[in-house]
This record gives sequence, C-alpha cells and structure tokens, in this order.
Amino acid sequence: MPPSLPTWFDLDPVAPFTLGGREIPGRIWTASGCFAYGLSGHDMAAPGFASPYAGIGAVVTKTVTPAPRSGNPMPRLAETEVGAINSIGLENVGYDVFCRETLPELEARGVPVIASLAATRPEEFGTMTARLQEVAGDFAHWHGIEINLSCPNVAEGGHDFGSDPGTVAECVAAAREALPGRPLLAKLTPNVADIAALARAAGDAGADAVSAINTVIGLDVDLATGRPVLPRRFGGYSGPAVLPIALAKVDQIVQQARVPVVGVGGIASAADALKFFALGCVSVQVGTAQMRDPFAAARIARDLVRAQS
Repeated sequence: MPPSLPTWFDLDPVAPFTLGGREIPGRIWTASGCFAYGLSGHDMAAPGFASPYAGIGAVVTKTVTPAPRSGNPMPRLAETEVGAINSIGLENVGYDVFCRETLPELEARGVPVIASLAATRPEEFGTMTARLQEVAGDFAHWHGIEINLSCPNVAEGGHDFGSDPGTVAECVAAAREALPGRPLLAKLTPNVADIAALARAAGDAGADAVSAINTVIGLDVDLATGRPVLPRRFGGYSGPAVLPIALAKVDQIVQQARVPVVGVGGIASAADALKFFALGCVSVQVGTAQMRDPFAAARIARDLVRAQS
C-alpha cells in the first residue's frame, strides 16, 4: 500500500453513499459467508480496533435458504498455498429462524446488514423478499438483499441455476417486485464464458448492482490418498489466487454491461481493494481474508482512511 492514495481515487471509503435509493454506511463490506451472520463481532477484540465493524459499510450475511440446511459432509474447507477451496453446502438456520431471531438481533446490535438469499426456484426469491419486508421493513440497519445465484456447491441451486441470463432475470424480477426502497444485488458466478450477459440480464430485470465474483470451481488432491481433498470432489476456490480473475470479470461487466458492480474476489489489502475501485466498482467485499482475520475488512477501511490523510 502506498503512503498516500493515487490521485484518481476520490471516494471516501467510510462515508455513506447511495445505492438503490438508500444510503449505505460505507464502501468496504464483508462477503457472504465469511463473517457468519455478523452477530459475533462484538465479542472480538484486536489492538487498535474498537470492533471488527469499525469502518465497515455492510455485513453481507451467510446465505439463507427457505428451509434449514445442515451442509455438506466434512471436511468442507481445504486451504492451498494461495487460497482455499470450500464446499460448505449453504449450511444455515433457515429463513424462519433468520427472520424471527437473527435479523432482529442484528438490528438490536446496530450491525449494517445486506441479507444474502438463495432459493431453488426463481419465484421463491419473491416470497422470501416479501417476508423480509414484512419482518424488517422498518429496520434502520437492514439495507438490502443480495441474491446468491452462483454457489457451485449445491446441486439444486448451483452454478447451472445462475449461469442462464433468462433465469437470472427471473430471479431478480421476482425479488425486485417485493423490495421497494432498498438495493437489490445479484451475485454472479464467474464460471461462465460471458459474465457480462448475466450482469445485463440482472440490470435489465431491476438489480441495482451485481456482486462479482463468487468462487471459481476448484479441486485439490490429497497425495497421501490420491483422492480429492473434499468429499464432493469440487468446491468453490477463493483467496488471493482468484484476484486477477475477479478483476477481469469485473472489467468485462463494467465495459459491456454498465451495471454498478460490487467487487469481490481475493481482496486482502487496501491495495487489492483499490484495484477494484480503479475499474469502477462502487463498493468491495472482503471474503477469504475475513475468514482468516475477522478484522480484515476493518483493517482495509482503516488503511484507506489513513492513506487519505
């Protein structure tokens, strides 16, 4: 990270900005699944930080599905030298518990939240979003929805579900109709030939922005056994190794789809975040680095602010 920011960067990363007609507290977010539901940060401490929420604009929650999911068999996570492969399988408490317990607790704790939703049929995004509106429509800290169209680990709702522009449009349109006044984001898979086509479909159907990218399909082999390290063989690859892939996909969207982009993929430092802003991203999410260090996003926000002064 340079001692001062480049002259082209004129954003305040910790100042509120408007997205989808709503004011979001800042531009540095945590990525879905990488800070759980965002409930436990108040119990954490690190030198120089009041909490891991310091300077963060939003916590994108762990993805929630219509029914609870127990997730895939263990092991679900394998680290490599330059990243990690996961096959969590969307383990979550289910939508009823999320609406009844998790979201009200996040509101009570003042955590800025983007709720991540996944479904197996496009119309379910509409019913889930409508329920969220009923439960949390007057919440001050619930800022919007990110629909997860691209998790490659779940057969019913995996990358095939989100790799077709027509299906992406159906999912976005269903959620859009039930979500007035809050931003709607579509998280896109990079495991396609033309991610810009997905982004255009999402934007045309009413998404305020797209989140790019989700994980890349990956596999690693345990040389002791000669078998893949994960029981389901494939997983979602993330971490520093995917950063150039994410930058390339973001650039395709910015140049060809002209939909606001929230950049995600391999961000572990303020310099990494700046690369996404340089391409035109309106915000960034910190994923794998946040799993390793719960203060990663807060450190990036702090480092950007310090470099501005």
